[in-house]
Amino acid sequence: MLKVLPPLMTAAGSIILAYRVKTIIDQLAFAQRGADANFRSLTEFLAGRSAQLPMLVGFDERVQRSVRFGTWLLVVGFALIAGGAIVNAWLLWNSPT
Repeated sequence: MLKVLPPLMTAAGSIILAYRVKTIIDQLAFAQRGADANFRSLTEFLAGRSAQLPMLVGFDERVQRSVRFGTWLLVVGFALIAGGAIVNAWLLWNSPT
């Protein structure tokens, strides 16, 4: 039973890290879309095609929430991978030869 634990821990850690990388990419794309929309509205205002300057806000709040949650995901993911390696090394060290 204990021999199954290291691969399961490594797999779980890898899945958590892969999810975190995906959320980082999603948040970068979200922030880029917001910056692009702000730039477009600013250029339209300066060109005289818009009477007022609309400013899109709130993009940084969503990214900050993702950063706080994502830090814990990174810690747990790396801890699971490291724990799996430690348990595997312990099993190898204590196995009968």
